[in-house]
Amino acid sequence: MPYSSNPYRALLRPLSVLYGWGVALRHFCFDRGILPQVSYPIPVICVGNIIAGGTGKTPHVEYLIRLLGERRRVALISRGYKRKSRGMIIASSSSSVADIGDEPKQILTKYPNIRLVVDGNRRRAMAYFMSLPEDERPEVVIMDDGYQHRYVRPSFSILLIDAARHPKDDHLLPEGLLREPLEQIHRADCVIISKCPANMSSIERRIIDRGLRLYPHQQLFFSRMQPKALCPVLSLGTETAQGRGSAPMLGDRVMALAGIAQGEAFVRQLSQSYSVVQSYCFADHHNYRGEDLARLEQAFAELSAEQADKPLWCICTEKDAVRLYEHRSLLSSALLEHLYYQPIEVKLLQRQEVFDRLILSKARPLR
Repeated sequence: MPYSSNPYRALLRPLSVLYGWGVALRHFCFDRGILPQVSYPIPVICVGNIIAGGTGKTPHVEYLIRLLGERRRVALISRGYKRKSRGMIIASSSSSVADIGDEPKQILTKYPNIRLVVDGNRRRAMAYFMSLPEDERPEVVIMDDGYQHRYVRPSFSILLIDAARHPKDDHLLPEGLLREPLEQIHRADCVIISKCPANMSSIERRIIDRGLRLYPHQQLFFSRMQPKALCPVLSLGTETAQGRGSAPMLGDRVMALAGIAQGEAFVRQLSQSYSVVQSYCFADHHNYRGEDLARLEQAFAELSAEQADKPLWCICTEKDAVRLYEHRSLLSSALLEHLYYQPIEVKLLQRQEVFDRLILSKARPLR
């Protein structure tokens, strides 16, 4: 819930004060060396945020994997948010969403050649990587959602800020959505303003730049989310989409399905290309239950019958697709054949070559 729309924010303010004291004490201990940070002989690139939820960390991590994967042995550490397992999990193609979480599963499905470890204890995950034989040891580690996990000292930190949610307009948890005070922005080596409109003007970018008051050494970039061609959910596995004579066309009727932090934005984006006749927005990382799938099946059957001469499709996010794929045995063939997901990729608004060179330089072997 955005800060401005939270009717209980005044009641939560004392808790935010206490939370702020705890965060400040923790950072003081790290800054003074009371709590130890561990450095490693291989590059560790951290991707994180200071506002809870929905800044686009996963697409940015995927961007880094694509950029580095052809040049380096890449590994990823994720805490596996909302997974059902405990401890350290060395992910494999057989790992389920329950084992490693939906975002790691999405990444591993797309990039099966990376090493992926799920563990809230980042030092333990790094210790595992460093224990591997030298010819198998990763040459660069990406630490997803690691900005608050200071026990591992990254060699380079990327901080994401949603263009529509400037941190100066927010408050600390639980009154607002800030995970850390604003001054912690200055720990980042690079700041990316994410989810920008494609037509963001230079004046708008300058206003954001001045508002952040970054240090001279901090690089600032702006990115947007680029939707790609729709894909059948069945294409995530060994099943093929062959035999299907059609795919969603512009203007077709669709049901929209989103279990992400800002599901309404996904529905609005689909509405620009399709006729959205029904939408379902769940909480981020929603775990689909039998009743959810039954409701989806019923709605699909009823809406299909209303206009039998016009195709009906169900389009979900990529994160929802990996969950729904694992429940495919509970879905009818009629729905599965019309179930697609919308992949997205990160695009830099400007200076993409500068950003790529910066990341490649930070992924070089440390001396």
